[in-house]
Amino acid sequence: RVETEACPVLVALVEGTPYAVEDACRHRQASLATGVIRDGVVTCPAHLFQYDLRTGARHDREGEALPAYPARLAGDAIEVDLPEPVAQPSLREILLASARAGRS
Repeated sequence: RVETEACPVLVALVEGTPYAVEDACRHRQASLATGVIRDGVVTCPAHLFQYDLRTGARHDREGEALPAYPARLAGDAIEVDLPEPVAQPSLREILLASARAGRS
């Protein structure tokens, strides 16, 4: 598990190839980092959902896939292309927008 500004990321090698997916199970956002990985499939330790690390798709049944990110070996490191982090509005911005909406 790697914490990034964009999101937490699970990085794993599957048969020597690096793969990266968002480290948040679609059921209650549990971390997959301590789950069991077998044949490229990670099992969520919290609720047993299964995801294919190569694609992010649900392995055990239909369901929402994990976002998957391009990953590659770069010498002794693994590089992952992540999306730009989304800026969260401040509490002040939220309150001002709510107040403005109430006046309309």
